[in-house]
Amino acid sequence: MTTEQRQHPGIDKLFEQWKSQHCELDRFAQELEEWVHLQSKQREAQFREGVARLNELWHRLSNHFVQEQELGKQIALAREIPLPEADAMMRQSERDHTNIANRLKHLSDRMQDAESDIDAWKSCTQELQLILDVLEQHEEQEAESIGWLLPGDSCNTTH
Repeated sequence: MTTEQRQHPGIDKLFEQWKSQHCELDRFAQELEEWVHLQSKQREAQFREGVARLNELWHRLSNHFVQEQELGKQIALAREIPLPEADAMMRQSERDHTNIANRLKHLSDRMQDAESDIDAWKSCTQELQLILDVLEQHEEQEAESIGWLLPGDSCNTTH
């Protein structure tokens, strides 16, 4: 444990919560991806269930993003990161969060409107895959940005 972390023990707690939530989100996204793949093999796609799952992901991400912003602020204070660098990192993160949340909401709305059009299901699942890819890249970039605080591997998952 570094001197900075001992001086700001709340960071450890925030970071542990962030890692735990990150791992839960990663598992949820993987389960969603698997479910969508299985649904694509069915004759009738489950649009309502798909919308419900997308909305659940949106809510989980919204909570996670709030926690990430708080963690970023706490780390910047504890590490005494120069304000311009910390601000730039947090602005980029906020833009990513907004983009991902908006894309999920838009996709959910499209799926709700399409209801049972099989062609719509295919385009929606392709869009979901793109969103999940962007989310994965975002999370990797964030973990790298604060990686010097990570006490080892954040979660044991494969993509």
